[in-house]
Amino acid sequence: MTTEGVKRKLTAILSADVKDYSRLMTEDEVATVQRITEYRELIGVRVREHRGRVVDSPGDNLLTEFPSALDSTRCAVEIQRVLRTRNADLPAIRRMEFRIGIHLGDVMVDGERIYGDGVNIAARLEGLAEPGGICISATMHEQVKNKLELEYEDMGEQDVKNIPEPIRVYRVLIDKSKTGSPQEEGASLPEKPSIVVMPFVNMSPDPDQEYFSDGLTEEIITDLSHIHDLLVISRSSAMTFKGTKKTIPEIARSVNVRYVLEGSVRKAGNNLRITAQLIDAATDAHLWAEKYSGTLDEVFDIQEKVSRSIVDALKLKLSPEEKKKIAARPIENVQAYEYYLKANAEILKFTEDAINYALRYLQNAIDIIGDNALLYSGMSFACWNLVNIGAKQEDYLVRAEEYVKKALLVDPESSKANTNLGHIDQFRGRLLDSVSHFKRALEVNQDEILALCGISTVYVVTGKISAAVPYCERLMQIDPLSFPANWYKGGLYYYDGRFNLALQAWRRLYRLEPENPFGQFMYALILTYHKEMDEAISIIDQNAKANPGTVFAKLGLILKYAIKGNKEKAFQEITPDFQKTVQRDYTYSHHLASFFALIDEKEETLNWLENAVNRGFINYPFLSEYDPFFENIRGEERFKKLMERVRFEWEHFKA
Repeated sequence: MTTEGVKRKLTAILSADVKDYSRLMTEDEVATVQRITEYRELIGVRVREHRGRVVDSPGDNLLTEFPSALDSTRCAVEIQRVLRTRNADLPAIRRMEFRIGIHLGDVMVDGERIYGDGVNIAARLEGLAEPGGICISATMHEQVKNKLELEYEDMGEQDVKNIPEPIRVYRVLIDKSKTGSPQEEGASLPEKPSIVVMPFVNMSPDPDQEYFSDGLTEEIITDLSHIHDLLVISRSSAMTFKGTKKTIPEIARSVNVRYVLEGSVRKAGNNLRITAQLIDAATDAHLWAEKYSGTLDEVFDIQEKVSRSIVDALKLKLSPEEKKKIAARPIENVQAYEYYLKANAEILKFTEDAINYALRYLQNAIDIIGDNALLYSGMSFACWNLVNIGAKQEDYLVRAEEYVKKALLVDPESSKANTNLGHIDQFRGRLLDSVSHFKRALEVNQDEILALCGISTVYVVTGKISAAVPYCERLMQIDPLSFPANWYKGGLYYYDGRFNLALQAWRRLYRLEPENPFGQFMYALILTYHKEMDEAISIIDQNAKANPGTVFAKLGLILKYAIKGNKEKAFQEITPDFQKTVQRDYTYSHHLASFFALIDEKEETLNWLENAVNRGFINYPFLSEYDPFFENIRGEERFKKLMERVRFEWEHFKA
């Protein structure tokens, strides 16, 4: 081996492997390969989040490096805690438990490769760790012992293979904090800054002022989400705690955050009184509390003071750009701001009447202050939601596009406008353009929920599963209680052909939200893949009864008739309006194609499949191999030619 170009550096090396991997492979090779692929993706996301790099991952081994001892230890603890949760649903004999060893030392660097005693020591430490455990060297312990809320057990000096001198080894006690409290009593909460903003309680004499307290909650969440080093739970998950009787530690554990902000708003005429308090959920101690009294004209100042007080209490350092974003006031006029808050409350009702009310409120605000990126983005979003609920789709899509272009003329960096344009491009089948807009939105606001959802969707339908993983993982971090984030847990598996794991994920989701029509349809679909037809048909019938005429009810009924081989009834469900709706959507078109394949309607199958592909559904592995309903058409010449095109587009789609 030449030493030309080889360098030395000091780095933290994390080495991991699976206990009893050979036995797991012998007993069930397919399930073991699926599970280690899933776990490897999960670990890779955590490594990147902690500034690390995966160097190599042969077989069941994983070699990573980090710029600091703290990063590597935090990452290792988080990995083991997450994997413990994933393993909890499995029988003990099928659990895949990693052992982790970490050493801080010199390594040789040759391009992307690292080697030398530093790597060897980390590997030997890994061998000393228990399944699900972490062992670190003395050099690591010296760096982290007083800086992390963890306890360590001194295992003394250990003789290890191929290392001439004994190594002093410490076991990381994952389930204990500095006080020795068990994990479930608080030590499981993350050490890195993370917060949930509880819905501010409306203490106003008028209960109709609820929109204002909810709006203040959302604005503070938006402010805090601009801070890169702070993980902030999204509005949709935070709002699930409205009126809750859960304790602060219970709330924090349910969304895996360290801090909780709660408060109240009293609005009487033009007068405001706002209280807020920040609580460390690990100790249930108040870090900061304040009362603010003033007029409605001072609401922006109060909002900024609350956000800055949280920053100060958590000892976060803001960049100039972060300070600018917190201080920014996209709507200066208070009356226009109230119209904006009222509009948001109406949009979230997801009915045509309510959304039209929202459009009027937003127009009123624009009449007061003129062109404004946030207001135009709101109008675009309102029109986009009218498209989503099937109201005059083409008309409202054009209006949504007109409004978003106005927003971008005012502010090309608007995260909400770029997100809206991403969804419009996605709907029109311009997927590369949509990815560009979603990424731009996330550069401005890393936690723009709808951008995370949009880019995740594009990547799974284009077969770029590994590219989707970090965005789906981020969704689960900041929006753990929402339906979309939990759907993506199964969606990643589904579009990657791992149907057993998709079934597990969507079964849990169905039990959480049994009346969600989309959840009902997808759960019924995955049940049919597993030949559980009776349960699938029962759920389809429930959906059709509760949501007659809707796209998911109709798709479900067509699936039911396809299962039963009833072609006539399947075709009866395809009304002109339904056909138009399906033609505009690549996933609906794919589903319809696969259902027609079940009843051996090859021409209909290929027509709908070609429409799905034309609109961007180019997940080549899924279409060519995984989807079980296409078995009887994969030999068709037209299908083969279409797959040649899909494979080319899939291979050349730049994630």
